Amino acid sequence: MLRKISILLIVLSLAGGISHAFNWALPSLRWFFEFGDIYGYVIMTVAFLGGLMMLLRGEKDIHWKPMTLRKFQRFKSIRRGHVALMIFVGLIGVAMLDQALVGKRALIVKYKGEWYFPAFKQGQFSGTEFGQEQESEASYRDLKKDWKAKGGSDWVLMPLVPWGPVLDSQDLMRVSVDKGDDGKYYRADQSSPYSGLAYTYYTDKPDQRHMMYKFRKGHQKGRCEGYSIDGDPVMREMWDKGVRTSRKLLGDLSEEQFDGASVTSLDTVLYPALKPDMGNSHYLGTDSKGWDILATLYGGFQVVLKAAVLYLSVSYLVGLSIGCMMGYFGGKFDMITQRFIEILANIPFLFVVMIINNRLEPEQRTIGVIVGVMCIFSWIGMTYYMRTATYREKARDYVSASKLLGASTPRMIFQHILPNVLSTIVTLVPFSFAAVIASLTALDFIGFGLPENYPSWGRTLSDGVANLDAPWIVTSVFAGMVILLLLITFIGEAVREAFDPKKFTYYK
Repeated sequence: MLRKISILLIVLSLAGGISHAFNWALPSLRWFFEFGDIYGYVIMTVAFLGGLMMLLRGEKDIHWKPMTLRKFQRFKSIRRGHVALMIFVGLIGVAMLDQALVGKRALIVKYKGEWYFPAFKQGQFSGTEFGQEQESEASYRDLKKDWKAKGGSDWVLMPLVPWGPVLDSQDLMRVSVDKGDDGKYYRADQSSPYSGLAYTYYTDKPDQRHMMYKFRKGHQKGRCEGYSIDGDPVMREMWDKGVRTSRKLLGDLSEEQFDGASVTSLDTVLYPALKPDMGNSHYLGTDSKGWDILATLYGGFQVVLKAAVLYLSVSYLVGLSIGCMMGYFGGKFDMITQRFIEILANIPFLFVVMIINNRLEPEQRTIGVIVGVMCIFSWIGMTYYMRTATYREKARDYVSASKLLGASTPRMIFQHILPNVLSTIVTLVPFSFAAVIASLTALDFIGFGLPENYPSWGRTLSDGVANLDAPWIVTSVFAGMVILLLLITFIGEAVREAFDPKKFTYYK
């Protein structure tokens, strides 16, 4: 197992560094370069050297202690926690597929015999490179639709969810309304008679309405209005059960001129927020801005994973180190550090976030900044556990024996005491992960979190609460959060049960 891990680290670090140097963007590996090239290359170098050192040591497997194996077996016997862990690991695997699964850029484009891979390349392809008019980035969804309609050898392969997590919404959608064999009108994507508004547009001016009709159970009903090509109302009609009962001209335009205009077929316009629509790949619908909810949930989960890695790494490293030193050294060091922690603990966290949000521009409020503010306060609770446990452990005989044998202070703390107090800390990890999710969601919900260029569960939840007439928004986010937090809770309960120091301990 250890050999496989070392080889995996070497391969991933080489793949990440080389692909970035050649302007490729591999799924998940591109995350390490989000804060800059230097940061990314440092991470890749550390991973490569760590894997190489593990490989050169020649150890092929991890030698677990019998007590640790008993804890693992106990965890596996708690079926609810074990199944929750498998599902959670599966979700992480899905999230690591990144732009290969969710995104507005095409995976593969074949154009005039040439092959392109926009989703896996840094930078953008302009629309003119594929025959579109805009100089900005190509619209791959439009390309796929146009090329499919024309036929030919050019084609586009889009991700399963062809929408970006943020800042990606299509124009107002038009769906045709056609007359069926029974004389009633039906929307193209529905099997029941259509009720609502439908329009015809001028062919020479596609955005200008020619006629607006009201439909009730497949028939025109009520007042319908006609407009000139300049947008002025020129016609008014009354309909009842599909039969026109009256017609009145409002302007100088003659009836022959109005009826003889070249117009489009009858369409209805769909405005955000859109209901779930399989035909347009909006599997959970859109929010009030037209952003795809499933893509936002997916991107938000990726943000949570990144934030959790940063949060847990920093808070646990600082909390474990300071807590162990407080318990081991005691005396003045312990007293001074406790006073500093008490001062820091009384600083209102929300006020600090509000001040930082007020001082920084939106583009400066990165995930690193937000998580960094959270980490300022997160390690405090950890020190109390570690301090108490270290005080207890350093009074045991094995610590005195290690001192007599000449063990150094760092060796005493990190190789003798720390392994015997970790069982308490391990049980806190899942709940710390849940705290990251709750904190980020709460900050985004009240408007003091990440800017709009980051996908956010909290912002989408706030949008859903403000638009309760579109229940699929709040329902999707709420269900996603409940499922994820339940999985983490089940894992945390199983870990706490399996690593209970009252049942398993190294020294009695």
